[in-house]
Amino acid sequence: MTNPFVKHVALPALAPAVLIGLYFTPVLLFGCVNRGLLAVGVALLSAAAAFVTVGIALRLRVQGKPAGLWILSTLILTSPLVLLLGPLG
Repeated sequence: MTNPFVKHVALPALAPAVLIGLYFTPVLLFGCVNRGLLAVGVALLSAAAAFVTVGIALRLRVQGKPAGLWILSTLILTSPLVLLLGPLG
């Protein structure tokens, strides 16, 4: 069994870290359009994963099991969307 911290915090935190990393890469490395497309791709993949984690959390809540870590994962996975639309956009 994997560590809950790795499963619910560290792995989902890769998406916002990649987006912030793309923000700080030089434009000459990827080009402006490609950097934007990569950022949108990361945000869309993160949003899809957030939908999956919220589905798992809702299923666990219906069964009466704790789902707090899955909700935390969902919040972390939605942060790239917030970053893309907000401060990094």
